[in-house]
Amino acid sequence: MQLKTTNSFSSQTTREQFIYYIYPKLQDSLVQGWQEFNRSEIANLYSKFFEFILAAGFDESEYRKVIPNPAYDNAAKLIGKYFLEVARKYNIQFDEIFPGSFAASQESQQGDIEIRQFQLQAFVDQKPLCLLLLKFPHLHKKFGFPLPPKLEVIEFY
Repeated sequence: MQLKTTNSFSSQTTREQFIYYIYPKLQDSLVQGWQEFNRSEIANLYSKFFEFILAAGFDESEYRKVIPNPAYDNAAKLIGKYFLEVARKYNIQFDEIFPGSFAASQESQQGDIEIRQFQLQAFVDQKPLCLLLLKFPHLHKKFGFPLPPKLEVIEFY
C-alpha cells in the first residue's frame, strides 16, 4: 500500500491512512528495533563504549550539549533501522537523519529516566505530510534504553 498522493495532504483520507495504518507500523517498528537491540551483544559493546566515553570526560565537557554521546547516537540509529524500512516502504522521507537533529532536540527527566525528544518532518513524494515527535527514553548514569521509543504526531500539514 502506498499513501495516496493524488489528493492534498491535508485531506482526511491521507490523515486517516497515516494514523490508522502506517503510524502503528512505525511505532511497532521502533519497539521491534528496541527489543532486538536490547537483546543483542552489540548493546553490551555500546555499554562498554559509553563507560569509556564517560571516563574520558565527555559528559563534563563543553560538547555535551551540542554533540550527542556517540554510544547513544549509534545505538539509536540501530534501534531505528526497522522504522526507516517501514518509512521507505510507504515512500515517507524525513527532513533529518534519524533520529533527528540533536542540537534542536530537547531532554526532560522522568524519575531516573531521561527522555530525548526529536522532531522529524515527514514528507511523501516531496510533499509535507506531518511533524512527528520521537521520544527516546534512556539513562545517564549508565548506558541503557529502559523503555521503547515513542512516536507522536504533533501536527498534519
